[in-house]
Amino acid sequence: MRRLARGQSMVEFAVLAPIFFLLLLGTIDLGRAIYTYNSIADAAREGTRTAVPYECQNQTGLTCPVVGAVTSKLGGGFSLVVDPCVATRTPSNNSCPTPDQATANPPSNTGYIWISPNVGQSGHVQVVVKITFEFQPWVPVVRDAAGQGVALTAQSTMVTEY
Repeated sequence: MRRLARGQSMVEFAVLAPIFFLLLLGTIDLGRAIYTYNSIADAAREGTRTAVPYECQNQTGLTCPVVGAVTSKLGGGFSLVVDPCVATRTPSNNSCPTPDQATANPPSNTGYIWISPNVGQSGHVQVVVKITFEFQPWVPVVRDAAGQGVALTAQSTMVTEY
């Protein structure tokens, strides 16, 4: 009788172990996603704080050190670049003037920094910094369910001091 019970427990373990490990690793991925979101939200706030003081008056979002503040806040663990529509923005070509028109899907494990065009304008205007990061889970089952990844977006808005 005891010998048969050992075989039963092996079968039960074989059935339940994949479910247990999927839940365990899924919880780790969820923790990574929350950490990533909190990091990019903090970096967006730091970028907005950089654009608000008087030192950025008469500068654009690319000449004011907003991008440097965002990337230094995140450290080396995240790959961020300026949103392609912001990089091509000129005074005559004001592409993507609102955060809703920012580029939606960056490559996997990469983020885009969108900066509002009114950085440097006087008159107590709102400055917006938006970061979109394409989070890629580690667990293959979760990664397959997520498709291309999960777009995490954090946005910060403040009013200029000049």
